[in-house]
Amino acid sequence: MANMIITSECEQCIHSTINEEDKARVKVYCNVKDKTYYFGQCIPCDYKENKGEE
Repeated sequence: MANMIITSECEQCIHSTINEEDKARVKVYCNVKDKTYYFGQCIPCDYKENKGEE
């Protein structure tokens, strides 16, 4: 089973793109899964890689 994270943790991930055009519904796009989530959602993730880590 995948690790569960909150999409606020995606800000530090190299695979995510944050879309803040609509401040009421901030969207987080995951490049690996090719899915869009809303900021604050709890999602499964096994691909989290922090920016700056190798």
